[in-house]
Amino acid sequence: MMKYDVKWFLVVLMLGTCPLALQAIDIRVEMEALADSARKILGRKQLPVVNARWMKLAQELNDTAQINDAYNNLTLHYYQLGNIDTLKSVTYKYMDWCVAYNRPKDRYTAWRQYIQRMTEKGMQEEAMAETDKLYEDAKKGKDRYGLACAEMCIGYNHRVFGNNVELCIECYNNALELFVEGEYYRDAYVVLLNISQTYLSRSDYAEAEVYLAKLAQLEENMREENIETDASLHLRFCEFRVISLLASKGRKVAEPYMMETDRFYKENPESSTPEAWFGYKIMCCRALGDLKGNIAYVDSLMNYQRSLGICYPYNFYMKAQLQEQLGDYRSASDSYRTYASVSDSMRTAELDDKLSEYTAQYEVDRLKMEKLELSGKLTRGRLVMALIAGGVVLLLLLMITYLYIRTLSMNRKLEAARMAVHKMGEVKSSFIRHITHEIRTPLNSIVGFSTLLAREEPDEEEKKEYAAQVESNNTYLLGLMENILTIADMDSQMIDMSWEPVNVDNCCKECVDELHSALKPGVRLECIPSGISTVYAARPWMKIVLTALLDNAVKFTERGYIRVSCKEDKSRRVVCFVVEDTGIGLKQEEAEHIFERFYKVDTFTKGSGLGLAIAHEIMAMIGGRVYWDSTYQGGCRFVMEWPVQDKP
Repeated sequence: MMKYDVKWFLVVLMLGTCPLALQAIDIRVEMEALADSARKILGRKQLPVVNARWMKLAQELNDTAQINDAYNNLTLHYYQLGNIDTLKSVTYKYMDWCVAYNRPKDRYTAWRQYIQRMTEKGMQEEAMAETDKLYEDAKKGKDRYGLACAEMCIGYNHRVFGNNVELCIECYNNALELFVEGEYYRDAYVVLLNISQTYLSRSDYAEAEVYLAKLAQLEENMREENIETDASLHLRFCEFRVISLLASKGRKVAEPYMMETDRFYKENPESSTPEAWFGYKIMCCRALGDLKGNIAYVDSLMNYQRSLGICYPYNFYMKAQLQEQLGDYRSASDSYRTYASVSDSMRTAELDDKLSEYTAQYEVDRLKMEKLELSGKLTRGRLVMALIAGGVVLLLLLMITYLYIRTLSMNRKLEAARMAVHKMGEVKSSFIRHITHEIRTPLNSIVGFSTLLAREEPDEEEKKEYAAQVESNNTYLLGLMENILTIADMDSQMIDMSWEPVNVDNCCKECVDELHSALKPGVRLECIPSGISTVYAARPWMKIVLTALLDNAVKFTERGYIRVSCKEDKSRRVVCFVVEDTGIGLKQEEAEHIFERFYKVDTFTKGSGLGLAIAHEIMAMIGGRVYWDSTYQGGCRFVMEWPVQDKP
């Protein structure tokens, strides 16, 4: 009976746990499917969502291997995109997870990868600071794998920022030794690839072949120990071998390996990014000396990177060098300029100081120090020559700039003169047109009434009327001619500018007396004494201006008064003459034109329209001013500010 009870208990237990087991199997299948999908969509915008789902399922199953792979995949995604900020965030999160689960090797690998990407992006200060942190962390923890990663980063920094190949190779060899001692063969494989790439980039194919042979031997040893070689690393090995053979032994020898490499890439497209594949093709062209093909692949590489929204300054520098070798100096200059504008990390004083510190750590041999000193002297000599050449170029540029500015100045003066001549021509035409009209009217009256006096036999009253009309038009014509002569003298700078002591009150009284006969019935003309002492002025000019203002008031005042007064403003050193009337006044829009030649508010009012224009121009010539007072509401008020001159 007991046997049957146990059997039934086991059956019930299996039936109870079956759904949980099936559920776990379903989650793992989904997780593996997501992992496969995530690896295939690296560099695409949908990856973070797929990767997050993969990570969540791995965490539910507490599968640390899958969690680690998910982190690796995500960091590789942002590494390829060149998104440094997000890569830093993901890398540090991954590193914290590695610390929690005691995975120091994975932590240092991720850290090394992050620093390498910053170096590739040209972030010199950030990359070197992060390298120092990595080195100190590994040194503090006495982790040989971490120290090897730090040596790799230091070497890469020397290669990219300082172009110091000797120190770069020395650091790489230090890392290689540490990796081999710790039996980290895959990392040693990576170091050998970097060393080979460094020599290939400098066209040192003999040294490259030495390390490529070591790579082949390492790959064979790994195969014997059943250590799988990553497809992307093997592809790089194949690429480097092709490049070395092309350069040292020619296309014929390298052809089979080229075909093998192309075939491997087609079979394993995930083993390399388009970016890296373009880099391989660029190096092939360089080995063959195909400059045009090299430039074409560089353009293709930059176009691909641009499609991802990233840009590496070094590509422009490489393109510029190729264009320079090709003899296309104009394009090379443009490429160098672009390189300078997009590169935010160039050699600076800080870089020199830090490189000097690194040099001091490794350069202990006396012969090497002497070699560096000689190199420094050579650099200083070149710098002096460059400064001299730069000074000559700067001097030439200054001379060209001076001549250019002088030419522009002369052109501006010529243009101003041309415009002045054109304006004078327009003024002359307008002047002649208006004068012809103004002279024709009185002349017609004089000729007409003179003809009537000569041909007819008018009675005594008609004779007096005809004679009065002739006399009136003669007076108008005479005044017009005087105004024309005055304007002509001012335009030709020939007007009399003699200065003399002038009694202000007497001058005002004379002007008033001359206009009494022209007053309309019911209008009184007043002159208010000022008591101002004698001033030094051009008496004829003062009378012309005052007469013009009074004459204007007489024409437009039908009743009331016209008053002239003056006062002295000693603080401003001017004598202010005020002419005000109770006439028709002025509108604001009319006031803007009253000082223009031939402008008349009422075209039917007798006058030439020159009086106020002459007054305005005379005041401008002596440094004074005449203006219409818009605050006066009883008619019109004009103010003339005559500057007080010291007696010579």
